[in-house]
Amino acid sequence: MIFLHFLKIPRCCCWTKSFFLNTRFGYFDRFRVLIYPRTKIGIARAGKLSIDPNARLKIGEAWPLTNYNFSTLKIDEGAEFIVHGDFSFRTGIFISVNKGAKLEIGSGRTNTDVDITCFQNIRIGNHVFIAKGVIIRDSDSHSVERDDYIETQPIVICDHVWIGMRAIIMKGVTIGEGSIIGAGAVVTNDVPPNSMVGGVPARIFRQDVSWS
Repeated sequence: MIFLHFLKIPRCCCWTKSFFLNTRFGYFDRFRVLIYPRTKIGIARAGKLSIDPNARLKIGEAWPLTNYNFSTLKIDEGAEFIVHGDFSFRTGIFISVNKGAKLEIGSGRTNTDVDITCFQNIRIGNHVFIAKGVIIRDSDSHSVERDDYIETQPIVICDHVWIGMRAIIMKGVTIGEGSIIGAGAVVTNDVPPNSMVGGVPARIFRQDVSWS
């Protein structure tokens, strides 16, 4: 793997203990990272962006003839963002890998304005397509005074999953291979493989589905 955290931190940024890139257009061929306009990247000194040798990462890409929104990738102290395949995050993406957390992705792409916030562990497989406005978050970020309450739990999104527009994937969820998440669904429980779910909270509408 290649570790982007080995880049030297500019002296002017040392007071933040972070590396920031805010550029009109940047391309790191050595690291196979393509960064589009209006994108900011913040990597803490002990944060790490790891990219497999044959992988390529695009951050902030816009559709043809459209504008660039603000895009953000933040990797906190002791956090790691691991890229195993070719993945494109469209413009408006907000990715936050918080202190000590791990975000791991395979191949696929998002549409615009997707929010991925990782407090512990989020794993996304290969050939995963994430529609506009989707939120993926593995923590409630607040505690509830209840004996059985768990604030943060890992999320697993298996291979060949399609997540529809403005769906929300909540903590502790595993989405099985080949499944489809309907637009606007709030997923709070596991989704079996090759299933179609929708609603609030999401429920199974059909099984043995396939998509391409």
